[in-house]
Amino acid sequence: MNYPAENFTKRFLSSLAQVMLQSNTVTGFLFLVGIGLNSPTMLLGCILAILSSLAVAKLFQYDSNCVTKGFYGFNAALVGIAVFSLLPLSFISLVLVLLGGAFSALLMHVMITKIPSIPALTTPFILSTWTIVLIIDSVGLADPMSGSFTGSISPTLIDSLQGVLRGVGQVMLQDSWLSGAVFCCALLFSSYKTAVWAILGSLIGLLVATTFGFSQEKAMMGLYGFNGCLVAIALVDRYPNKYWLIILAILFSVLFTRVFEMIAIPAFTAPFVMTTWLMIGIVKLKADFD
Repeated sequence: MNYPAENFTKRFLSSLAQVMLQSNTVTGFLFLVGIGLNSPTMLLGCILAILSSLAVAKLFQYDSNCVTKGFYGFNAALVGIAVFSLLPLSFISLVLVLLGGAFSALLMHVMITKIPSIPALTTPFILSTWTIVLIIDSVGLADPMSGSFTGSISPTLIDSLQGVLRGVGQVMLQDSWLSGAVFCCALLFSSYKTAVWAILGSLIGLLVATTFGFSQEKAMMGLYGFNGCLVAIALVDRYPNKYWLIILAILFSVLFTRVFEMIAIPAFTAPFVMTTWLMIGIVKLKADFD
């Protein structure tokens, strides 16, 4: 028998876990801890946005199984975090968090019901947050706030290790290596293999960016690694034995990130979505020719 509080807790924590495509509630709880360690304000945004998305799902009576698995909440979680990476805490930013969380749930429902053959991934988060960025820019609310790399000019092994952990942390817009370390521990509760590939995805992303001579500061901040981290998590589950595909995908995620930089559009997790869709398409195309 499921009690209301127990059911709500599962839906809430599963929403957090699904940010990295997991379903373990302990993983979701530790993600909350990792966010809170770096930014209580972002934690607040995350919580409020998830509540907003769950309220929409309840209001419109979306599929209970999908809601329980966290499918309607994880994009909202990212939206709530993103708002407070762009704006300080205020009445306006709180309204944007609630509206953004609700909007992401609506977009997710459209993708689940109208185009089920295409994995939604973090598309609702991207579209919702791009909309919020347009609103912010149009009314001149604020400029995005970001952290900076404070290591040496020539990164040491410790700097690089922290850069890899930041890459995992940046999945949820956390520029703290400690948050990244907590996220890695959270993944261990779900899957050892997933945790390893999350780290590898971030590491390879950093190495690719360094090899191509991209911004060292951004590389050490994990900004070239987090999409690779997500790509690795998504594809190792879908194609567990196609390691060549995963490595290729991580490379593409870095290149897509660089393209977004060049056209001055905030990438967020768009390189992850684009790369994952591309790899799924390649596999299907290859299967048709075999």
